[in-house]
Amino acid sequence: MRQSVMTAELDSTGANSPFLRHQREHLCVDCGYAHLVGPASSAGPHHRKRRIGAGTIVTSTHGPITELHILPHCGTELPTDLIEETDPADFEALSQLVHQNVDLGTGAIYRRLVDDIRSGATEGVAVAGFHLSRLLLDANRATVEAQLPIDPYVGSAEIYQTYLRRRGGDLRHEALLPWLAEVDEILRAMDSRGTVYHHHTYDVLSMSPRPWDRGVAAKRPAFQLIWRRPSLDGVIDGTDSSDPGLARLADIEGVRERIREFLERKIGLSNGNGDIDYPLLLPVMPFRGSRRGDPPNSPRHLVYDLRKDILVTDEQIRSWVLDGPWRLGDSVPTKVISDGDASISVNLG
Repeated sequence: MRQSVMTAELDSTGANSPFLRHQREHLCVDCGYAHLVGPASSAGPHHRKRRIGAGTIVTSTHGPITELHILPHCGTELPTDLIEETDPADFEALSQLVHQNVDLGTGAIYRRLVDDIRSGATEGVAVAGFHLSRLLLDANRATVEAQLPIDPYVGSAEIYQTYLRRRGGDLRHEALLPWLAEVDEILRAMDSRGTVYHHHTYDVLSMSPRPWDRGVAAKRPAFQLIWRRPSLDGVIDGTDSSDPGLARLADIEGVRERIREFLERKIGLSNGNGDIDYPLLLPVMPFRGSRRGDPPNSPRHLVYDLRKDILVTDEQIRSWVLDGPWRLGDSVPTKVISDGDASISVNLG
């Protein structure tokens, strides 16, 4: 994998780079962090970190993995060769485009989850983050066409469209497919004993029409959960009573109530209500157990989208991860060390 944009910018234009400066100065908890620099793998007394393509997988060294966290849209990094062929006058617009298309807050959730593994606070847990911007590769889609989006969710692809047409296929093979293969290995090993959490955030309003978005004109609820699974061809049949869904519906309904209580009690929302399978249906994801027809011994999944305007500080995100209102029943990881006051790390080591 080529250098991250952060390393490229430091090497070529230093601290005065418009692109890097814009990322660092963003008033959010995600931008300005580089995860694709440094050694490809590292380890500590409680963790092992591997950089695979444009993603990382951090695993606990204590016990078999029974809990996997997937953050496919947490990335704000870009390849060096894209930056090199971009007009510096477009750096700020490109940086803004990256920011608009990230699942805001999930980069910080990724770091908090990893901190807990590194400190030994949890065991049997793995965290898989994809760090290349969703502008170039969508790590949450199963088909080639969806993995190489022609247009971004927000904005225009004009700045990078030529690059993507020329390099997209190679980038998919180099940066995305190896990461997906490693994630699949973890899913296979966990089988039905495992639980998978998919962390996403969505905009207050729909920013562009998509086939699986049923609430285009309305303000979105504080959060949503997913129960129904699509078939491999993307069809969701609400009348198919034989499909068990991503997890037991009663368990998902319990998560809905716990998240509502958390948002109203801890965050102070006056209305923390969320829906199931609304406003978004589930697109076809590349992860075992998320589609109708997948092997019956696949892990159960919990997929949530939290509105982007809710968790806006590090402290709120820390509480979201530590309290874990999104957890399914009987899936709390074993606590080894109390780490409630640990700060969010800047980089993995």
